[in-house]
Amino acid sequence: MTACLRWALTACIAAAPVLAHAANGNIPRTPPVFPPHACLGVVDRSVDPVFAFKVGIPFEDAMLTDDELPDSRTFEFFGLCHDDPRGVVLPNWVRMDDAERALAAGNIDALPDASDVLDGHPSWTTGHDGAASCVQTTGERVPITCAATEDGLAWDTTGVPAGNYVIRGYTFSPPTNLWTPRSGVVQVHDGMPLPVVAFASPIYDAKVFQASGYRVRGCMGGPAGTRVTLAWAAIADLDMDDPSVWTDFAELDAGDGAFEVLLVPPESAIYAGLVLRGTASADVGAPWVGYAPGLLTIYPGDEASDDPEVPPGPDRCEVGEEPTAGLELPETTDGSSDGGDTAGDDSAQDDSSQGDGCGCRARAGEHMGTIPLILLLCAARVLTAVRRRARARRPARVADAGPAVPQ
Repeated sequence: MTACLRWALTACIAAAPVLAHAANGNIPRTPPVFPPHACLGVVDRSVDPVFAFKVGIPFEDAMLTDDELPDSRTFEFFGLCHDDPRGVVLPNWVRMDDAERALAAGNIDALPDASDVLDGHPSWTTGHDGAASCVQTTGERVPITCAATEDGLAWDTTGVPAGNYVIRGYTFSPPTNLWTPRSGVVQVHDGMPLPVVAFASPIYDAKVFQASGYRVRGCMGGPAGTRVTLAWAAIADLDMDDPSVWTDFAELDAGDGAFEVLLVPPESAIYAGLVLRGTASADVGAPWVGYAPGLLTIYPGDEASDDPEVPPGPDRCEVGEEPTAGLELPETTDGSSDGGDTAGDDSAQDDSSQGDGCGCRARAGEHMGTIPLILLLCAARVLTAVRRRARARRPARVADAGPAVPQ
């Protein structure tokens, strides 16, 4: 499944069942689309404190209904001080005052619980400096238009605690808001690199045949002697903080910069969904733990597993790639990338890095013919939700009396 279809399905599933007061309640939320970029971006503030990144959009979305807030249908981007495994969901609201404005506008019936607000949430409070600084906004909210996004965005990290951050895009569109992860890590330091590891694959869920394995790609860095350990765990093992659920499959020297490792899971992992974790540690600096955004679903056999390269998402405004989009991975003597002899290596060559990160370039082009079908399915889902709401509001007739049927 292409990246474009994935965001469409995600937006559809997330938004369609919502029974909301706002007229936009059942419209799929518009996600930001991040073009190919370095899986590790580095901001050395002794040189320049600004981190510039690009944002694409699938389409312009600025037509507000009368009952929407003036800043509805906008993007905001945040740097979070820690990564999280698959399944950890960010709160629907960033700030309680946004919810208060939505309540006053009639978009919601009641204020959310504190657990559904990012600001002040205990899981995202303590930053790299030990203070309440984990969540860093990269700038003001911007409309979902080409004019607002096509020139890219700039994060001035002056005053941001040094450390590693993952960027998350936030589509503000009450009552249901949407989080979209940007793959990779951005490291902010003042001339002294810190331990870090970031995954370039799997970015999306991949189908893996057990005997063939899967090419795990990424990048790493840190002071001399930084060590990186890659591990996997079954997503069914819900307690990802339990060390016993993790199985190490690679020990790496971060000085190599980029890695590509062939993971061949055991037969016991067949029909399991695997999440990948990387841990970077050194004698100085706090360890960093990062997770691959996508899962690996393991099937029996030795057929060709999914290629780790993925096509870019829709680029309505033609923002193109970031200039730091690639670091060429090392090659073996037979022409294939280190980590195993797998199909598609000839197409996986990347351009040289321009110095502030490493990553893997996605192939150009994407099949868009099924997007109308996705939108049609979304419309059908919306219609079903509306009909259910209408039925729920109709007074029950005596002839219809009977046991309730769950919807």
